[in-house]
Amino acid sequence: MWNPHHDEMIDTLMKVVNGDITRLVINVPPRYGKTEISVIMFVSWCLARWPSSKFIHLSFSNDLVLDNSARIKELIQSDEYQALWPVQLKSDSKAKNKWYTEAGGGVYATASKGAVTGFGAGSADDSVEFGGAIIIDDPLKPDDAESETLRRQVNNRLNNTVRSRVNSRKTPIILIMQRLHDEDAAGFVLDGGTGEE
Repeated sequence: MWNPHHDEMIDTLMKVVNGDITRLVINVPPRYGKTEISVIMFVSWCLARWPSSKFIHLSFSNDLVLDNSARIKELIQSDEYQALWPVQLKSDSKAKNKWYTEAGGGVYATASKGAVTGFGAGSADDSVEFGGAIIIDDPLKPDDAESETLRRQVNNRLNNTVRSRVNSRKTPIILIMQRLHDEDAAGFVLDGGTGEE
């Protein structure tokens, strides 16, 4: 069922594409379409417009990011998509976790605790209209939200590892999650990424 929050999410994601927003937090409860719109449809649409765009997709769940990555690939390879946007995937792009378009774009999907090496999001060429993004969908498992140690691990990873994987300062970082704790990842970045009051 379509609701006004879906329009708000899409309008805000368009501001990311236009370069008006480079750091975005989307807080939506589970089962409200946040992953469908902000990951699967957004990445598929961006690759249709800019096949050279590069995305890193992270979540607490490796299964979730691999499923999302596979769904994006299936969508791109569908007859309906190809009739509108003939984006070709490289012939060796069989893996779910890392794959490329013939134009050099692609997706690297891994758990937020996994290694993020050998792949950068966005474009190093600042003249490119849009080059991709880092999209983090639920970086913290709900069961771990009460653990200060686990919250800190996720927050430190956002500050250190994740921010270093952008190819340009213009590369957007999008954090999508349900709120779980005052000091969860959304609270951490809304606090300036310091964890301080």
